[in-house]
Amino acid sequence: MTTDIPSISTFSGQGVSGPFDPAQNPSKAAAFWLRRDIVRGVFEPHERLKVEHLVQFYSVGHSPIREAILLMSESGLVVHEHQKGYRVAPVSLDDYDDVLSVYQRLYKLSIEMAIDLADDEWEERVVVQLHRASKAKVVEPDGEAEAREQWQRAYWEFHGALVSGCRSPLLMQLLGDIGFRLERYVNLFAEPSEGRRSADGEVSGMHRAIVEALVARDKARTLALIDDYFATSQPVRNTIKERLRSGAKAKRGRKRAA
Repeated sequence: MTTDIPSISTFSGQGVSGPFDPAQNPSKAAAFWLRRDIVRGVFEPHERLKVEHLVQFYSVGHSPIREAILLMSESGLVVHEHQKGYRVAPVSLDDYDDVLSVYQRLYKLSIEMAIDLADDEWEERVVVQLHRASKAKVVEPDGEAEAREQWQRAYWEFHGALVSGCRSPLLMQLLGDIGFRLERYVNLFAEPSEGRRSADGEVSGMHRAIVEALVARDKARTLALIDDYFATSQPVRNTIKERLRSGAKAKRGRKRAA
């Protein structure tokens, strides 16, 4: 590991380093840190995950680290190689296309289910998270690390509230795992200049329009707005695909001195 991208375990903002107290639940804390650090590029694709190194890196015991690695192997972010141990999952254009397609299909399915099944409590939860997300300033992948993580948290919580109306823990788990894999591609390969073309106000406006259509239970309009929302990220996706197609290496932090 040669990057100077800070581990999420070092962040000091309230709740930013995760929802689990490492003193009370070290396995879940380590799993949360490992997931976010893989997604954020602290560990590069195909990097070996050595238990001893991670014990020192996260300052937790061997058993919690082993459990964290096993949990991540179920998410698609970590792979096991026979007689070689665990590594960070590799990246490829085919995998990106697959992850993107499945995520968008599952997201729209969850929204359709939410419109059919959700109640007033769900509506209130969505409106509250919309308000919180609207106050969060977009931070691009090359921005300050902790601020980026805070914005990402507001983003997940808003979209998590939207899909929670589907009332399917399995579907939400799948969306979460696939969504983190998709986010990793953005962090590793997207060009920040493309992301800046969508202003904060435009994103917030699209979020508000989606929520209004959801609350009105207008399924056709909601799905059309979601398609429009996905389309705004097409320039970013194009840069990711071009870098993957050309065989470009994942973007990394500045190299540490040897």
